[in-house]
Amino acid sequence: MLPLWAGAIPSGLAYGIAARAVGIGALDAQLMSLTVFTAAGQITAVSLIGSDSALVATVVTVMAVNAQIPLLGMAAARQLRPSLFQKLQLSLLLTDGAFGIAAARAPLRHYVLIGAGLSMYLGWNIGTALGLSAGGAVGDPAGSGLDFVVPLSFLAVLVPLIRDRAAIATVLAAAFVALIVLQFAPIGVAVLAAGVAGSAAGMAVSSRSTRTPAQA
Repeated sequence: MLPLWAGAIPSGLAYGIAARAVGIGALDAQLMSLTVFTAAGQITAVSLIGSDSALVATVVTVMAVNAQIPLLGMAAARQLRPSLFQKLQLSLLLTDGAFGIAAARAPLRHYVLIGAGLSMYLGWNIGTALGLSAGGAVGDPAGSGLDFVVPLSFLAVLVPLIRDRAAIATVLAAAFVALIVLQFAPIGVAVLAAGVAGSAAGMAVSSRSTRTPAQA
């Protein structure tokens, strides 16, 4: 989990600083990290709150930014067949990074996923607390390079998972579609479109590889 902590703590720090900058109280900002727990969603929410956006628009936008979470939920449910209690456990803790770490240790297991999620949850909230404490001392998160740590940490998780042609097809299709859709649609739509395209490409290549030996 160390590569992900290297992203979770700095991004939590950036969120805490941004929240204080737009006038959100420390208690409210920390409660958001404890109950919402989404880096992209919370940073987006802070930006919208700072621009005086309507509450409904803020909620809808944050849900769109996290469009990949239902895809992760479906993937986890298909492999784990979780009970209602296990679903409740995972409902808050399921994240991209936690799923990536757990999937890399195949087969996917419920308590590995829970453990990875709890670790991310702890790192994110520590980062938030540090950001709220630092206030304006750190300055602009983008200027300090903190915003660049997050994608690097996810790359550290993603690269070891690319082991076969199906995984390569999934990554390339998702990346291509995301770049195209981002030109005219919000990031949430781009993420959802990339997820669908990547899944379809990976399934097509996997099915083709499975059929070929049988036909031979």
